[in-house]
Amino acid sequence: MTVFIHYTNRLLGGCKAVVSVLTVLIIFQVLIFPVFAGDSKSELNNFYRLEQQRWQNAFIDVNDKSGFDILFYHLDIRLEIDSPYIEGSVLCRFTATIDSLEILKLNLHHSLSIDRIEGPVRRHSFANDTIYIHLKQSHKKFQTGEIKIFYAGKPERAGGIKGLAYETHGKNEPIIATLSTPFLSFYWWPCKDGPGDKADSVYIDITIPQKTAERREYIAVSNGVLEKTESGEGKKTFFWRERYPIVPYYVMLAVSNYTHFQQSINGPVEFPIDYYVFNENLNSSRDIMADFPQVMDFFIHTLGHYPFSEEKYAMTEIGFYNAIENQTNTVMNNLSELYFDVAVHELAHMWYGDMITCESWHHAWLNEGFAVYCEALWHEFKYGKEAYLKKMRENEYLKGGTLFLQEVTDPFQIFIGIIYSKGSWFLHMLRGVLGDASFFKCLKAYTGYEKIRYSHATSDDFLSVCENVSGIDLDFFFQQWLYDEYYPQYFYTFSQDPQDKKISLNIRQTQGKLGRRPVFIMPVQVLLQFQDGTDSLVTVWNDRQEQTFLISAEKQITRILIDPNEWILKTVSRDIDINMDDYHFSLLQNFPNPFSSRTVLQYIVSQKDYVRLFIYDVRGRLVAKVVDKVQPPGSYQCTWDGYDQTGRRVSSGVYFAVLDQDMMIKIIRL
Repeated sequence: MTVFIHYTNRLLGGCKAVVSVLTVLIIFQVLIFPVFAGDSKSELNNFYRLEQQRWQNAFIDVNDKSGFDILFYHLDIRLEIDSPYIEGSVLCRFTATIDSLEILKLNLHHSLSIDRIEGPVRRHSFANDTIYIHLKQSHKKFQTGEIKIFYAGKPERAGGIKGLAYETHGKNEPIIATLSTPFLSFYWWPCKDGPGDKADSVYIDITIPQKTAERREYIAVSNGVLEKTESGEGKKTFFWRERYPIVPYYVMLAVSNYTHFQQSINGPVEFPIDYYVFNENLNSSRDIMADFPQVMDFFIHTLGHYPFSEEKYAMTEIGFYNAIENQTNTVMNNLSELYFDVAVHELAHMWYGDMITCESWHHAWLNEGFAVYCEALWHEFKYGKEAYLKKMRENEYLKGGTLFLQEVTDPFQIFIGIIYSKGSWFLHMLRGVLGDASFFKCLKAYTGYEKIRYSHATSDDFLSVCENVSGIDLDFFFQQWLYDEYYPQYFYTFSQDPQDKKISLNIRQTQGKLGRRPVFIMPVQVLLQFQDGTDSLVTVWNDRQEQTFLISAEKQITRILIDPNEWILKTVSRDIDINMDDYHFSLLQNFPNPFSSRTVLQYIVSQKDYVRLFIYDVRGRLVAKVVDKVQPPGSYQCTWDGYDQTGRRVSSGVYFAVLDQDMMIKIIRL
């Protein structure tokens, strides 16, 4: 029974290291349909691993000490509409960054083939998703050159999701769109992929058959400004020009029988907001997005001038996926009311992600954490402070893992919850530390920092800006919240001297008992509530595991609240003697047992924490996730209907329910 052995090993290790995870286990039997073979899933996983290794090798090969910078791309692409096929050329202008550049390495997926390469090229080879281009003559440092790659093929989709996607909408009307983040542009065009190298500009010429569907002509949209169109021989070409620096994965195209409408932003610089939508959604899209210029105005006021005001901002409906913040032209699933916050999020990326790009995906929170936080700022501006706090509560992150991503070679393990949720909380907490005036100056100073504008940034760049603006040494804050895990767990007691009314407040951080960071250094707000109905807010500097603060008062105190304005990612409890035996919770036997259709699971948790209730089979393999979220103390009841994570019925047999709360190990066999 693998799962039982697994948790037993955690128990033994936890005793030695004083690291603990509270786990309760029950065993029950399922009497339902035969299980599916699962061989195809195993083959798919093996294929995925091979593809991932292939990409990892290619990415490192191209980007590690490449010896050149990209100056300019010119994509000349021809697409079929009714079936996946792409052909065309990419002109690549480059400059050498080393004294003797002899080989250019670019990424291109092996599903596409190279016809020829023009330019000062002696020879080339193509293997492992990498194009090796041997130059006729060695290039000296700062010497420029250009090559032109002609290619074609039926492109594959990364993970069956990203790349050049062919889908349909409405009455089976084709829609073609590219999804390239975080380094998947090479699935449809040859480039030096990833965040590390921005071209100064990119031209995109898109040629498609000149045809209509539902009485609307197909159009091709992309980044930047549409300079012109040309028609002839049953084809139409759209000439798009993106003249701001851009990373390859934000280069986009979308083709469908779109309807176009537009809004204008009037100010020091006038520019349009363009919408490309399906005609069946035109009226609802216009209604929902009527107030979107307010969002643009708010961000311009809060973050600084719109970075691409000489071109445009656009949103293009694709009807699948969620959204991607392609530079000047975000692709959106749709423009319904449910997606308005998504539209706010993607607009914020024009500042954080497109103009200022993380130097590597280790710093992905600089893109996503900022965009999520800007959603909360919009809610605060539009609906008030409580709406802002509601958004922050929705993003509360009490899991492990570091905000600085340690592993970034898997494209499907970069855009994970921590960079969104904890990233936004990082900024929220920084605002609490700095105060509003200084914090918002930091936001504008960051987007105005010449070193990183239209270029790249690291977390240290943001730290430098914040320290320069605020005059405060913030290394303590960045170190603990970026590079360490979890959060403080505060326990407190207080008393008041009956004579001089001085209040003695004792605060203990107890997460160290769980093997976590012993101390999170933070200013902690304390709300004192008095017998006469008045209150007073004070701030204490908490920098030790256990600390006593003496606070002067003139009235009888009745209650103390720690961090009442919710500036810190934390848990708080009062008057508890910190003993691991105090952490009680339980998982009751399921009923009915055995069961054939569904079973009820009941459990109790003793304090707010991250709770997981997972189902495993007798081999210790994860079958289903019944509960996987933060929950406050209380009694809970949920059901499992006998389906696994893929939506298939499991086979008859014995299964384990495991309740796991991030506190200490305790195994109960019922």
